[in-house]
Amino acid sequence: MNERISNSKIPSAIKRMFRQIRLPILASVVVAMGMAMMVTNVQAERVTLRVKEGQSGVTDRTVHIGDIATLEGGSTTDRRLMSQLDLDSVVDGQPCLISQRQINTRLLLAGFSRQDFQIIGPAVAQAISTSPDHQSKMITNILAAQLGSQFGIDAKRISIRLDNATQVDSFINQFDISSDAIKLAPRNDFPIGRTRLQMQCAQKSSTQSRLPHQVWLDVTVGLSMRVAVASEPVTRGATITDQMIQVVERTISSRADYVDADSVAGKTASRYVPPGTILLASHLIASRQSSTPVVKRNDVIDVVIRAGAGEIRLKNARAMEPGHPGDTIEILNPKSGKRFNAEVVSANLATIAPTGQRRLVR
Repeated sequence: MNERISNSKIPSAIKRMFRQIRLPILASVVVAMGMAMMVTNVQAERVTLRVKEGQSGVTDRTVHIGDIATLEGGSTTDRRLMSQLDLDSVVDGQPCLISQRQINTRLLLAGFSRQDFQIIGPAVAQAISTSPDHQSKMITNILAAQLGSQFGIDAKRISIRLDNATQVDSFINQFDISSDAIKLAPRNDFPIGRTRLQMQCAQKSSTQSRLPHQVWLDVTVGLSMRVAVASEPVTRGATITDQMIQVVERTISSRADYVDADSVAGKTASRYVPPGTILLASHLIASRQSSTPVVKRNDVIDVVIRAGAGEIRLKNARAMEPGHPGDTIEILNPKSGKRFNAEVVSANLATIAPTGQRRLVR
């Protein structure tokens, strides 16, 4: 009974307690609760910018906040506006460094207050161009460097154009683009003009073992060479002088028997050559050979066989016919008894090279 009476008096006790609280104190409590709710709402509306680790790809030449940071919290409108703010421009092949301070300044310049956002993560972000044009350029640079290494040619003299856009798009999507991931297959001769290059490539982000894939790309290969160009009309039978020609650097993308630009003067034209024409061996009358060949029948000579970037030397081969430098003669391999053709270089040396390579690659 007493317990029921005591419980019934609790509401009256609470009422008396509230009557004893002075009005100013109650007002202070209400204000404090309101301020706490406002702070909570502000914190809930703040956008958090989380700077990304490592390098971030940029598809165009402008780095935006959304490229190097993920945005969380706040309103959808604020996140969208912040992510679209530009920070810096990026140069192909060079990483662009963006600091948290730079992000903070850009947001303030855009009209956001410090209470609207917070930035967390690494102090500096890196952005690099991943545009298709830049990646295509990376592919051609890698192929030119490896092709030059195979044939001992400065890569700066080699130009490569990717001819099949569908192949290139598929390649960029599937394979890593780096000199470690792309390996050009060895070739017996230097490719000139339209051709197909074979390579072994590592697949991008593969969870399986990174076994190389055989890939072919359709390309056009050019080589910068010193060539002799007729600077004036050259008539048939005329002796070519230094004033008739101009030696220039040209990117050659077709295979031909180009003359040595340094030794064309003094040769005789075999036909009419219009001005602006690159001189070929067919434009000139073959020089008369000395009556005495440098290699005689049954002479013992060495034969150099070129294979890709290397060479094999066959010693003590036997010449089966005489020849002058530049002549192709029959050679006997005394060990195997087989006969083959080789080009005479000097009195004791002949060479075998893929067609056109010896005259083309200088």
